[in-house]
Amino acid sequence: MFTKLAGVAGLLVSLAAAQASTTQRVIPTLSPQVDAAPSLTPTVYDPVAPNAQQCPGYTASNPQNTSSGFTADLTLAGARCQAYGNDVNDLTLEVQYQSKDRLNVKIYPKHITPENSTQYILPSSLVMQPEWDGKTTAGDSDLALTWTNEPTFQFKITRSSNGEELFSTYGHVIVYEDQFLELVTNMVENYNVYGLAENIHDWRLGNNYTQTFWATDSGNTVDGNVYGTFPWYQETRYNAGGNTTSHGVYARNALGQEWLLRENNITYRTLGGSFDLYFLSGQNADGSSSALTTIQQFTQDCVGVPAMQQYWTFGFHQCRWGYENVSVLQSVVAGYRDANIPLECMWNDIDIYDLYRDFTNDPNTYPSPELLAFIASLHANGQHYVPIVDSNIYTPNPDNASDAYAPYERGAALGTFIRDPTTGDFYIGDNWPGFSVWADWLVQSSRDWWTSELAKWYNDTSFDGIWIDLSEPSSFCVGSCGNGRLNENPVHPPFLLPNDPYQANYNYPEGFNVSNATEAASVTSAAASQASYLASHTLLPVPVTTTQGRTEPTPGVKNLNFPPYVLNAVQAGHSLLKGTVAPNATHNDAYNTTEYYMHNLFGYQISNATYQALLAVFPNKRPFTVGRSTFAGSGRFTAHWGGDNTSTWGSMFLSISQALTFMMSGLPMFGADTCGFSGNTDNDLCSRWMSLSAFFPFYRNHNVKATISQEAYRWSSVAEASRRAMSVRYSLLTYMYTLFYYAHTQGDTVMRALAWEFPNDASLAGTYTQFMLGPSLLITPVLVPNVESANGVFPGIGEGTNWYDWYTLQPVVAQAHENVTLSAPITHINVHVRGGAILPLQAPAYTTAETRANPYSLLVALDESGQASGSLYLDDGESLVQEATKLVQFSYTNNCLSTTINGTYHAAPPLANGK
Repeated sequence: MFTKLAGVAGLLVSLAAAQASTTQRVIPTLSPQVDAAPSLTPTVYDPVAPNAQQCPGYTASNPQNTSSGFTADLTLAGARCQAYGNDVNDLTLEVQYQSKDRLNVKIYPKHITPENSTQYILPSSLVMQPEWDGKTTAGDSDLALTWTNEPTFQFKITRSSNGEELFSTYGHVIVYEDQFLELVTNMVENYNVYGLAENIHDWRLGNNYTQTFWATDSGNTVDGNVYGTFPWYQETRYNAGGNTTSHGVYARNALGQEWLLRENNITYRTLGGSFDLYFLSGQNADGSSSALTTIQQFTQDCVGVPAMQQYWTFGFHQCRWGYENVSVLQSVVAGYRDANIPLECMWNDIDIYDLYRDFTNDPNTYPSPELLAFIASLHANGQHYVPIVDSNIYTPNPDNASDAYAPYERGAALGTFIRDPTTGDFYIGDNWPGFSVWADWLVQSSRDWWTSELAKWYNDTSFDGIWIDLSEPSSFCVGSCGNGRLNENPVHPPFLLPNDPYQANYNYPEGFNVSNATEAASVTSAAASQASYLASHTLLPVPVTTTQGRTEPTPGVKNLNFPPYVLNAVQAGHSLLKGTVAPNATHNDAYNTTEYYMHNLFGYQISNATYQALLAVFPNKRPFTVGRSTFAGSGRFTAHWGGDNTSTWGSMFLSISQALTFMMSGLPMFGADTCGFSGNTDNDLCSRWMSLSAFFPFYRNHNVKATISQEAYRWSSVAEASRRAMSVRYSLLTYMYTLFYYAHTQGDTVMRALAWEFPNDASLAGTYTQFMLGPSLLITPVLVPNVESANGVFPGIGEGTNWYDWYTLQPVVAQAHENVTLSAPITHINVHVRGGAILPLQAPAYTTAETRANPYSLLVALDESGQASGSLYLDDGESLVQEATKLVQFSYTNNCLSTTINGTYHAAPPLANGK
């Protein structure tokens, strides 16, 4: 077993060896000009930027009733404004009462031709578009829309039952330009808004926050744009003297956009497209409304319910960037087995590749016969294997015959790659393997080619699922930097890699200097030595930064790379060009759609293409894909991990908020890189994080090169914490699987905010230091270093809710709203069962298959009146279309347990006992 000291010593030895070298390593790389990034001032911080609310707005006329609502014409109500684009003079307003609980407002250009339609309208063939149910009218809707032309067109959405105002543009103008849309809604005082994933931010978004949506490869940037785009929010109102109310707003638009949450209003801005707004009442049959119902309405009706996952995917997964060869994988598998820590699936990062190229195995370190034998040994033990697939395709050097790369050649022959608009040739950016291209998912030939390549690779790498990375899509240079330079390939990325000289990582979690003072001193010294060397040596060319001012709107012209409205993007200089395929790159569809409109959809499209490809490889088996960049609706075909987080307590804490936003966004198969991806963990943080992540749906440990190893068996405390937490998780696998059945069939959440389950308790509005797994389990993790206790509340106590300790089954004694201090030694995480729950359990074993073969038992936790209920869903755990299923409903009342069974699926394990 490695110890933390051994890990630190290893880093120090590596540094000493590098410093002993008398010659500086020469690293071939891109020129600084190629990596040049423009520097821009985000509009939200630009004091001289135009105020779009000074534009004239629109006047509505010619209203016409339809079977589902009405339409009207909107005409610019004054001189052209040209705030951040060219004003569109004539618009169409379309209002549809689509269902009892959903109202749709569309605003789009009146004059649309097939040639320009994609610049405004997101096609339903690409992203699900909710439709009228064929029967709802304004007279029987939960919602009502009213409008006025005084002084310009404004509208508001209210509840039909009581007139509660949910959304209102009154007092504001609507702005519609070819590269800029703006709409402002008034908000109640101290509003509670949640969602707008993906963000690394507090759970309650607050009223001084800007959410930017521009998918980017920039790690887990706090309060900045990251990988995903889910333009929807849910609002909760704690009404004085009445029940809490909830509603939701979904803006179906995939372009770069920002949501400005301010004290009295929310401003919604996009770089184009259309207004396609869906208002969700959140109402239940009894007229009340709730967050959980609002979320169901969004998931079921707006973006589609999430895919049902294979049973084995709920086991524990292990990965690292830095597993050098198959022997290392074998040693990791053996390490987990020797420590008796359940391991369900081994993963490979880009180490597997031959020269970082997709669909290849390094013949020296991952030869296919050896890798296939390793995977076969996993399968023989009921375990699984998942490799990475990057989103870029290496472009071979035309001057080097030995540099041939068949996946590129096959794709190029089909013309399937995105193109450079200046030359018409393929757009060639840069990524891990060197100059690279990207598939064009708008054409069928690309999707067919992708399926073919994955099927070919499966013959050499018998995977069980696919991990999709860099799907923003990520490019390491600015523009089509490889055009005319392919004879330099393969080029090194324009930055140093973790395993390059003088790139040892000396970051450790907060509190490490307290718990490991001697080692911390050694780390500080080594870090200072490395920093001193780097300060006096240039290992890479210094990138050139250019300055690009805000562009002015020009009639008849669109500036796609530098639109007049500058998003507050986190990439260098806030440039849309940095770190990705340029916005003006073109696709091969009939309209040569530009990446400006498709950027936020690349991850969505590649995940969908991979899902379909896996169906071809494994007919009728549920595909398992895990993607990094996502969009509203991605949950229908992919899971998601939280991206490049850090080994810090803050990152672990914010992973809960990040998870909750995905639970409410129709993508419940979510998990963070446990123990942290970037930086070094320690035994304290990793123990707590392995315990916490055991209650996230997707459970994976993953970290980067040039840091210490962090497999769970490396420290005795982490090993014991993992065994204990996994014992609880694996006991509850059937409960978690049943939660996913309800998520898949009716849009339920899996992890839940306390505020969702206890909606009338205003004190829980911002709480995410605790969360619930389904309706029945309360999880209270330790989120700070060097402590042996955790603080938490027990919602509902004093109002009829009972809580029981999972481990002892003893009832909790606490006062209403009391912040209770709970004992939490380093190997323990507090789990409590809510009274009124019946939980089907199975004795935990080493794999999910072994666990699933064990007898069932029932845990009955009685509520205040001595009753309880629960359910159990059963199927074969893998088929897309089931031959048989079974849903068992349990009820306990009057000291009698009863069941209702629907379905014919036969489960071999018996019901052994209850408690």
